[in-house]
Amino acid sequence: MIDRIKRLETLFLQEINTIITKMTAAGSFGGFVTITAVHVSKDLTSAKVYFSVFGSPEDKKRTEEQLALLRKELGALLRHRLHLKRIPSFSFEYDNTPEQASRVESIFKVIEKEKEQDHE
Repeated sequence: MIDRIKRLETLFLQEINTIITKMTAAGSFGGFVTITAVHVSKDLTSAKVYFSVFGSPEDKKRTEEQLALLRKELGALLRHRLHLKRIPSFSFEYDNTPEQASRVESIFKVIEKEKEQDHE
């Protein structure tokens, strides 16, 4: 069962990214949206979709609003595309991992600069 859930998570990740990419090209979202992960519950009734937004805080807010609207029709879109017996209900959660990674990277750059100045 775990293998099936992993395969479904990968499939949903790819399909949702495809849908989001088309909507982003049409200007439906603010900023650049990436679906970072999908976690399906063991009973296959629900799935959390994690996303990140490269853009301003306003872009993030607009994207969250659009994803809340998309949540309702996502099941129908995927049911039509995938022909699966059961499609989970989806919820979207913001993934701040890329922001945290960027902050950590900038801290490392500052440390490196300080080391170079100390050796001069």
